[in-house]
Amino acid sequence: MRRTLLNVTGSAVVAGAVIAGGGPAWAATVTQVPAASAGAMGGFADAVAVSATDGWAVGGNGSGVIQRFNGARWNLTTIPDLLNGGANNWAYLAGVDATSAGNAFAVGQSTAATGGAKTAVALHWNGTAWSKQATPKPGGNDTELTAVKAFSANDAWAVGQQATPGSTFRNTLAMHYNGTAWSAVPTPSPGTRTNFVTGVDGVAGNDVWLAGYSLNLPYGNRFRESLIEHWNGTAWTQVSTPNNGSTYLYDVSAVSATDAWAVGYGSTGGAFVIRWNGTAWSSVAAPPLASLQSVAARSGTDVWVAGSDAAGAAALAHWDGATWTVTPVTASGGVATPTLGAVTLATASTEWVVGSQQDATTGQSSFLAYRVG
Repeated sequence: MRRTLLNVTGSAVVAGAVIAGGGPAWAATVTQVPAASAGAMGGFADAVAVSATDGWAVGGNGSGVIQRFNGARWNLTTIPDLLNGGANNWAYLAGVDATSAGNAFAVGQSTAATGGAKTAVALHWNGTAWSKQATPKPGGNDTELTAVKAFSANDAWAVGQQATPGSTFRNTLAMHYNGTAWSAVPTPSPGTRTNFVTGVDGVAGNDVWLAGYSLNLPYGNRFRESLIEHWNGTAWTQVSTPNNGSTYLYDVSAVSATDAWAVGYGSTGGAFVIRWNGTAWSSVAAPPLASLQSVAARSGTDVWVAGSDAAGAAALAHWDGATWTVTPVTASGGVATPTLGAVTLATASTEWVVGSQQDATTGQSSFLAYRVG
């Protein structure tokens, strides 16, 4: 979700091409930025900028990873043990957000080595160190968090899903932080089998959106439906959304009370984009890609999305109010096609993009980051 062009020796630089007509051309320059290695496997899921030269990216290599940007590269930073001394055998961080250099949150999940129970993970940065925060387990359910939105040090939302241990059913999950503790807040779960929440964003503490998708019984059904819910300061309510075949929403970005964007995939049309106009969500023009993973909007005429084309190749697209401009994204070093996890807004004219790349020979994956401008 954010933007400053960094020249890095040996990095991959590609220029964009206008693929949908109707407006002035806009071509992006994408420059790969060094990121630290963290073992044999790993990749970034999300990132946030604090300034043009400071920010956070999170992901995993089985134990959870946070890296910090110093203006030139991404470096590993110390975080609490998410494996609880070996009691858990897997951990992952999926979302991060920050309001200042002294306030950031990261969320994810950790899985028990025995029994496989999942517990939501929430970490807080106070300007000096990351600390682990207690998270509720409503009804004793397995819990996992996928995204976080912070408005201040005492107002943040984390979203994800919950399930009875051992069950294949999933319900939505939202947690609120009030500066002291995280608490679960009721959310609709319209799907009779599974409900996945994958993104959260908002413009104020009483104007927050979550996005995801749901699935109904019977077990043979594979038709997903888009899911959007809104927090008005009092309660979460489901808001009607369009679908395009079996539909997944993966991310949401709010510009104002009357402008928000959500993106994902529809089985009858590939890349899927919907927009909120203050009254309703409706389908809008999408870039000619196969799927979209992330969205970051500055305004209705400056929207960034990250995803992939029909061949699975990573790509960015920019909307200027009339035209989608698509830019392929490659990685240096002769590795296989990269996967993009998130795009985030860094400055008024620069975005950051993070994800992973897999070595075509060894199959090992590693952390991948870019600057766009």
